[in-house]
Amino acid sequence: MSARLDDDTLRWGFEQAAFTRAAILKCVNLTQSGQAKFWIGGPGEEVSGAAMALAMHHVQPDGAKRSIHGHYRSDTVMLPLGHLAGWTGEKELAWKLFRQQLTRATDDMSLGRQMVNHWVVPELGIQPVGTPVGMQLGRAVGYARGFQLQGVKGTVNIGIVGDGSAAEGDTHDAMNAASVWRPPVVVCVTDNGVAIQTPPEAGRGIKDWKMYAEAFGLKYFEADGFDFSDCYAVCRAAFEHCANEGPVFLRVLIPRLMGHSSAGDMAFRYDLRDPLLELGSQLVEKGVLEAADVPRRPSDAPLKGAWHRNHEVGRILEAADARVNDIAHQVIGEPYPEPETRDLHVRRPFPAVIEPAHSAENTRLPYALAIRTALDRNLATGKAAIWGQDVAKLGGVMSCTRGLASRYPTHCVDSPLNEPLICGTAFGAGMHRDFWAFPEIQFGDYSLNCLHWFVLMGLWNWTTNGKSVPRVCVRMPVDPFRGGAVYHSMSVDGYFSSIPGLVITVPTTSWDVYGLLRTASEYEGPVLVLEPKIMYRLLKGPQLPGEPETIAANRIMAGGDIVPEIEDFRVPFGKGVVRRAGEDLTIVAWGWAVHQALEAAEELAAEGVSAEVLDLRTIVPYDRELVAASVEKTGRLLVAHPDRTFASFGRQVQGDVVESRP
Repeated sequence: MSARLDDDTLRWGFEQAAFTRAAILKCVNLTQSGQAKFWIGGPGEEVSGAAMALAMHHVQPDGAKRSIHGHYRSDTVMLPLGHLAGWTGEKELAWKLFRQQLTRATDDMSLGRQMVNHWVVPELGIQPVGTPVGMQLGRAVGYARGFQLQGVKGTVNIGIVGDGSAAEGDTHDAMNAASVWRPPVVVCVTDNGVAIQTPPEAGRGIKDWKMYAEAFGLKYFEADGFDFSDCYAVCRAAFEHCANEGPVFLRVLIPRLMGHSSAGDMAFRYDLRDPLLELGSQLVEKGVLEAADVPRRPSDAPLKGAWHRNHEVGRILEAADARVNDIAHQVIGEPYPEPETRDLHVRRPFPAVIEPAHSAENTRLPYALAIRTALDRNLATGKAAIWGQDVAKLGGVMSCTRGLASRYPTHCVDSPLNEPLICGTAFGAGMHRDFWAFPEIQFGDYSLNCLHWFVLMGLWNWTTNGKSVPRVCVRMPVDPFRGGAVYHSMSVDGYFSSIPGLVITVPTTSWDVYGLLRTASEYEGPVLVLEPKIMYRLLKGPQLPGEPETIAANRIMAGGDIVPEIEDFRVPFGKGVVRRAGEDLTIVAWGWAVHQALEAAEELAAEGVSAEVLDLRTIVPYDRELVAASVEKTGRLLVAHPDRTFASFGRQVQGDVVESRP
């Protein structure tokens, strides 16, 4: 496929590719000279990157209606996008590149916390680049789905990986989700024929990219990344198909002219074709540029050594070098982050919540029905969606979502049986500023293969300097209950509670689970809701405001598919409650263990021991002040929970109390 581009556009493409090459080689130089700690990237994609950026700009110029989820070689796309947006001077993306490369406090993309090429420029549609390769595809599909659910038309969303990363399960997850939901997304593989140093025959099982794409029902496009015009034409066709018809698979053939990072071989590959040199020669032949404008490699140049020493640079690249050197020199003089910024942006502020007083009457609302009622309220805003295994037709194995699909058929849907797919796409959808994803994992045990996603969710706000956060609330049943295999009996508190940035709740009553889910619908950050399986059919805790009197008769299977009308309220994150006052012993618990602790406290009272029972409700962050005050009063602490003792969250509470006492 080819396109007729005018001379000015071809000149622009070469200038952009040359500037990107200058920036890449300067980053390499800064690392080799010890002024930067690390570099990751790879020359060879400058021409294809400029073509891809131009095609995206022409198909969807509005940064608010597109998204790019790149990887560590996507500087070749990002730098031209900034130019197309009219960013010049200190606003241009090269400043952002070098401030991040040199880990300066002026790095507004990550506050010096990330290595180079971790782009975050949402106003241009550039969504955060994460370090784990492959996971950007799930986020891209989810982000596209977010547009889809909000009814935004004509969007272009692209996730970019290398051919080595295509071996990740994340690629298959993304393709599966794109195939089923048909969002406007481009799954892009930049194929340079090597994964760090692993060749395709050892590193990937996909033998025919076109057959792979078509097996999932995705339109297949293949671009020649050595040819600016061809790459532009193919990418434009792919993006137009994405915007108007649905998901696309795009393969771009490119070289890798240098090792993938400063941790590997940094020698330039002079034995490979260089698209920048080829484009320069073509434009000279066409009369678009003069021979003195473009770089040339002399025939007698050595096969090793620095790129600049082995080429006649040419006027355009010489000017780019001067600009890049000036930017880097000024950035070197900027300050490093101050130590006190370490904890900035660990998590977003919690919603300001005033919890109403608890009723003395016991609830008539089963726990599962309280969940359904809260989720119904969340979906009714039009700014939330639910997906997971069997959540629509079945209503969830615990019947918590029963009937919601009939009320919200586009926003409560079944998903493929794939937990990382569920969480990864929810992550992407939740990156929209005014949209919340409420995915359900069928059993908490099956969430263990989502650890990668939970870690990334928790760190996202911190690593992006507060510029991006996933509005995701993941629900899952947990804890042992009346038998079951190993993968139907686990407590996962200890696995996930050490992840920075997450909020983790374990609601103990119908009141708590309703109120905490409603707070989650307003919180700009990731939440895990761990729901003890034994609780779903039980009537525990205070009566909810405005409870109807007829619920008790329908409590079997959480009341069919009804959604009762109650008065709305919230429960704050991070605030525990005293379930029973006492003087001799503090029992700290959460979830079902709270009710067991209350029974134990009754027995202790018969023996003359007064036990105070605290319900944390939120375990991350937990109410340390409440615990400390109680232990200060009683002088004794017992932590009750169903998890393992070694490395459990219970040990964290114990350790905090011990360390805080004189």
